[in-house]
Amino acid sequence: MRREADRLEADAAPVGAEPDFQRMVESIPHLVWQSNPLGDWIWASPQWAAFTGQSPGRSCGHGWLDAVHPEDRERTRQAWQAASRRGHLAIEHRLHRQPTDGTEGNLYLWFSTRATPWRDGDGRPTTWFGSSTDIHALHLMREAQTRLIHELQRQGRNNLAVIRGIVRRVADTAVTADDVVAYVDDRLAAMARIQAEVSRQPLAGVALEVLIRDELSAHALPEPSELTGPPVRLPVEVAEKLGLALHELVLSAVLDGHDRIAATWTTTPTHLALIWRERARRDATMESSGGTLRGEMLERMLAYDLHAAATVTETGRERQVIIVMPLPR
Repeated sequence: MRREADRLEADAAPVGAEPDFQRMVESIPHLVWQSNPLGDWIWASPQWAAFTGQSPGRSCGHGWLDAVHPEDRERTRQAWQAASRRGHLAIEHRLHRQPTDGTEGNLYLWFSTRATPWRDGDGRPTTWFGSSTDIHALHLMREAQTRLIHELQRQGRNNLAVIRGIVRRVADTAVTADDVVAYVDDRLAAMARIQAEVSRQPLAGVALEVLIRDELSAHALPEPSELTGPPVRLPVEVAEKLGLALHELVLSAVLDGHDRIAATWTTTPTHLALIWRERARRDATMESSGGTLRGEMLERMLAYDLHAAATVTETGRERQVIIVMPLPR
């Protein structure tokens, strides 16, 4: 089978035909160029001119450096100085892209530039051949990965600080060891729910409505009578703290016999205003949780962690909490 394929290929090619290297070079999806050992370009492919907008004459010599991002030029010069010693050129830098179709977009994209020398009979480099490959999408993925790692590290440190604060505060006020275990276990369960939402899209934040629904569902409370407001996605750090504050609100409602919950919110460019309303069952005994550990924890989370202002109003069998907090810019 292989012999037959070779025969057909030989029959298709003209006798004595050679590969059309120029056409091949001008058709590959890379920016190709040629330079002398000092880095002075003597030729650039049409792809380079089409991408950067530099004419062949302008890119010759060291004119091609004008297409390199100003912050990357010195690194590029240093890479060329080390290339003769290393025997190859390898650098990632940003190259200027000429605007097309009237839209500017990102004027600099990341490229991986590689080159190797052609040597004479004595092994001395006489000319360098190189190419620049678009790696902008890969570079953005790397940046996103780095941000994600930093965010996960920050979350870990923040969670440990929150747990430490909870344990210390509970230890100061709890009567029995069972109280400590129950309180800490309950808050750790709340943190686990919040982290489950955070881990879905760590860089996109968490929807406020999801935080509220998760807490109501975790305590087997019925569907809220009202849950309305504009779409709000909270940054991870804010979502973690507000999620714990919502947990304290829901837990207070459950322990006080409130099972009719309503939550509405509005936003401005700088602030979020959340109105939380709850009403007691007819057979429930109205007890304010404001003086309990739950109330103290809620106050700390809102005022200290979120820099929020909270107003609590209780009338008859109803409680209303208005929370106004700044949104990160």
